[in-house]
Amino acid sequence: MKTKQESWAWITEWVESLPSQNTNWAPFTAFVVPVLRACVRAGLNDYFRAGQSMSHIIFSTAEEHGLEKYSPPPPRVTLLHDRKKNQWFIAWSRWNLLVKPEAMERQECVTSETVLPTLKSYLSDLWRETRQGEPLPAALEEQASW
Repeated sequence: MKTKQESWAWITEWVESLPSQNTNWAPFTAFVVPVLRACVRAGLNDYFRAGQSMSHIIFSTAEEHGLEKYSPPPPRVTLLHDRKKNQWFIAWSRWNLLVKPEAMERQECVTSETVLPTLKSYLSDLWRETRQGEPLPAALEEQASW
C-alpha cells in the first residue's frame, strides 16, 4: 500500500471480508465499517494512513506502511475492542498495543455515538504532534461535521 488512500481502501475491504456469521467478527464489522466510511467521507484518507494489527485498527500520519520499521516508533491512534468487557476504546500509544499493551499512554471508552468525535479529537492531537506547523485538516476543525 503505497498511498494513504490505498491503506483506507485495503482496511475497509479487509474488515468487510470478515465472516459475517461469526459471533466475534459480525459485531466488529458492524462497528468498524461505519467508522472507516465516515472518515473517508470526511477526507481523512488524504491525511492519515489506516492499518491493522490483528483486530486493532491503527491510524497514523506515517508516509509509509509498517510502523514497526520506524525508529523511534511514531505515535498512533488505535481503535480496539475489549471482548472480555465488550467495550470499544480509542487509544494513544507509540507501540503496537497487541504486542505491548502496557505502552498505552491514554484511552477512552467509546460507543457508536461517541466514537467519531473521540476519534476526531485523538486524530487532531496526532496531527498536531506529528505535523507541527502544518494546518489542521479541515475535517478535524471544530465546526466540521461527519
